[in-house]
Amino acid sequence: MAKEKDKDYIQEANTLADRAVSDAKDILNNYVQSRTELTQNQFFYYPMELNGTASETGLPFMRFGFGGTNGTNKVAIFLYQPPGVTVNDAAQYTAMNVGTIRGGLNLLRNISDEKKVTRGDQVALGLMSKEKLLSPGSSVDKITSGAALRAGVASNPYTRTAFEGIDVRGYTFAFRLVAESAKEQNQIRAIERTFRKFLYPKRAGAIALVYPPLCDITFYAEGGRNEYMPNIKPSYLTSLEAVYNETSTAFHKGTGAPLELNLTMSFQEERVLTRDDLYRAKDGTANDNEIFEADGFAPPYKKGSDVILGDS
Repeated sequence: MAKEKDKDYIQEANTLADRAVSDAKDILNNYVQSRTELTQNQFFYYPMELNGTASETGLPFMRFGFGGTNGTNKVAIFLYQPPGVTVNDAAQYTAMNVGTIRGGLNLLRNISDEKKVTRGDQVALGLMSKEKLLSPGSSVDKITSGAALRAGVASNPYTRTAFEGIDVRGYTFAFRLVAESAKEQNQIRAIERTFRKFLYPKRAGAIALVYPPLCDITFYAEGGRNEYMPNIKPSYLTSLEAVYNETSTAFHKGTGAPLELNLTMSFQEERVLTRDDLYRAKDGTANDNEIFEADGFAPPYKKGSDVILGDS
């Protein structure tokens, strides 16, 4: 009887655990935390000439927009375009030696035909064990025995370049902000504090943290989107350096505001890109004929078909 009760307890515990896991999965699948909770839209400018006149003057500038998932209101910061904007696209490759398998199999095929086996192959074969000849990843290209050195024979590693992946792109921008009026002082302070605010996560409970919002970075010139500048995908602000009065010790009278503020900010895109994310057709697939860069990320494929699931 005791054993049967123990089985009942175990079965009940397993049932409760399965139910808890299922409930947790449902919560995770349906829960999306708002990353920003703004009561109104906010706009900040430096220099002040960008406030409503950029489309008329054609000044080149950048827009940094924070909104985040489920955010109804947004923050937009407009700054002049700094010199020396750099985009670093990089792929990772590694050297892979296929000689252990390819060379070994070719040699074994030729052993039956003595005319195809060279004297050098015979010497190299005599210096290798069967495992070293055919095992993936073995270093048959490094025969260092005394006999190999005397014979002057080494195996061909058949080295190939193998693709491993793409680096996540990152960007760094530096701005020098010098206030010429009290209004511009307030704008500079708001710009600095807003960037710093959205670098950090916020608490969503005793142990939970909400991700910082993503930043949309866009270039403008001549009153519209500048298609000649890079199309930066939604990015996280990863570092912010603020230097107050780098070349001065004076402050504005009456407010105590520093004369100048140097901001250096680094951003990192949310994910690794594929060609589809940058150059794609209307159906979301890569278009190798396209030169204009698309906004956002390519929608994911449905496995086993060409059907697009929707925005990622």
